[in-house]
Amino acid sequence: MKEKIEELLKNLSFWNRLQESERELVVQNSKIMEYQAGDAVYSGGTQCLGMMMVLKGTLRTYLLSDEGKEVTIYRLRQGDVCVLAASCILSAITFDVEMEAQTDTRLLLVPAWVLSKLQDENMYVENFIYKEAAKRFSDVVEALQQMMFLSLTQRVVSFLLDESAKQGTSSITMTHEEIAKTIGSAREAVSRILKQLAKGGYISLNRGEIKIEEKAKLYQLL
Repeated sequence: MKEKIEELLKNLSFWNRLQESERELVVQNSKIMEYQAGDAVYSGGTQCLGMMMVLKGTLRTYLLSDEGKEVTIYRLRQGDVCVLAASCILSAITFDVEMEAQTDTRLLLVPAWVLSKLQDENMYVENFIYKEAAKRFSDVVEALQQMMFLSLTQRVVSFLLDESAKQGTSSITMTHEEIAKTIGSAREAVSRILKQLAKGGYISLNRGEIKIEEKAKLYQLL
């Protein structure tokens, strides 16, 4: 298992900048975690896990209001890295995020205390952590821009096109509830928009699946 973890860690840009003792520290304390779809992975108000590297599946990261309303700010897929679950070592982060497994997920976790020790001693690790944090902040800003400046129809269309591009298929296997959570809307409103798009021939709806029929025409709605 440790050999497998080391092979995965070699994909990180700072790996070759670590001393042998630092590499040993990371390998010995990192672990592979598995979650089932719907499992809570991280709660910013109560945890400080560390850096996550997604090996399989999809994680949804969202903000949770006191009233229980959720706003998805980004999702992580295979190969993505996220350091916001180590917010306790990032003084610039002043808000808490929640993470859940949107599908069955496997990830590599480097504990926060290991990251903290490394960033104090190694400038390459510190630079890596803040570069990854900046990427996620960019995702947050994009999500907020869409909520503020796009109509609900445009947000649904944008999501469908982005998801199709990322998955490399015209068929999107998600429920209306999952889409609503992802774009920060109500299921009933999303269902209404999807039915309107289907009526117009832009998409077709099947149980648990949405198929894009007229991609070029969908782009015209944006």
